[in-house]
Amino acid sequence: MSVEDTIFGIMRDHGWSKEYAGDMLYKMDVCADKIRHIQMKLQHQRVFGTKLTVMITISFDNKMKEEETIEEMNKFIKLFKESDYKWCENACYCYEFFSAEGWNPHIHLVSEKNDAPSTIAKAIKRSPAYKKSNVYNCNVKAGHDGFHYKYIQGDKKESKEENVIKDNEFREKFKLKSHYIL
Repeated sequence: MSVEDTIFGIMRDHGWSKEYAGDMLYKMDVCADKIRHIQMKLQHQRVFGTKLTVMITISFDNKMKEEETIEEMNKFIKLFKESDYKWCENACYCYEFFSAEGWNPHIHLVSEKNDAPSTIAKAIKRSPAYKKSNVYNCNVKAGHDGFHYKYIQGDKKESKEENVIKDNEFREKFKLKSHYIL
């Protein structure tokens, strides 16, 4: 005999109608599902952070010289700030220059998520910042602040550690900060 059958039997023994007992069991199941959902959400927040975020990656032409790349990145950020997008509020960003393929200049920008990633990517691709800079790609991924903010601060998986060191040395050489507030 299942737990539900036992509870149903007890309800019937106490004079509850079959319909009322069935309705109460259904409501108990719904409440149990809601409780499980809330518990899973709280566990997820403890692990990954509480705010939904997006990480926007803006990739630049890797054929440019170092100084020209930094100028283009600064130009993009200046024009991007002027665009006054709602997802620019409280955003952080960093300049990165190296990946597994070698020289790969790009900007990671993390902001609170208040639009679908595809909507944000389309808006950026239509923006003056994108059109007037030497940018060739825009990628937007949703996630949680715990991961994205750590990522732009250099807290990455071990396989990327060598690139983090190269980025830090490059930023030092050109007197760039590790990350900025938009």
